[in-house]
Amino acid sequence: MKNTNKPELEQTVTYHYVLLGFSSFKKVLEKIEGLLNFYRVEPAGKTSAKEVIYDVNGDVLSDAGIVLSKQFEDGKILFNIRKLSLLPGAMKKPSRKLILGELEADEEPKDFSKQISAAIENTFSTPLTMDLDSFIKRTFPKIEIKIVGNKYKIIGGTGFRGLFVHEFATYRDIKTNKKVEREGVVLQLNTLPEYEKENAQFLDFIEREVKELGPYNASRFEIAQKLLYPKTDETQE
Repeated sequence: MKNTNKPELEQTVTYHYVLLGFSSFKKVLEKIEGLLNFYRVEPAGKTSAKEVIYDVNGDVLSDAGIVLSKQFEDGKILFNIRKLSLLPGAMKKPSRKLILGELEADEEPKDFSKQISAAIENTFSTPLTMDLDSFIKRTFPKIEIKIVGNKYKIIGGTGFRGLFVHEFATYRDIKTNKKVEREGVVLQLNTLPEYEKENAQFLDFIEREVKELGPYNASRFEIAQKLLYPKTDETQE
């Protein structure tokens, strides 16, 4: 793995939405351009990606709010570490993603257990009583997520930049081969401080005006958990 000493937090934050009723994503884009005069929408090509999520028996890592995965996208293979917000309801914040170095296809988390555990402990201020190095050595691939979709840039006159992805995801339990497909919309915004105010304004516009989109306050991992392992007291979505 390259650049293992320089893990970096991803400079974007991701918001997940579902299309409500019989709404089309085309209508969403038309509404943005129609109501926001200083914004324009530009097609940005297609996207395809695969992510493999690792855990240990008993889901010890994910239960602690740590999601370790290997991502295949844009010709690169990377290790990702997400720190999930464990706050309830509206207090929950989008997850942040830590990106480690590029990988070879056959490399696994156990091959870099010390680097990964150090990156988690140094980046996320989470008190952990577990021996991370020991747990990461025992990780195995649990969930596979495949994504295909279309990307659209949202460009504002003040320099604002956002990215919408209309995606179709397949979530698969690797052990049982159970699969669930889901259409969704992802919004990516830059986390740099100079964009904070305009990001908030854009999110407020989506909430007030774009009723075709319903916020899904969860990461792809959490969506996979709900779809593949529904609890008996919940209605599967």
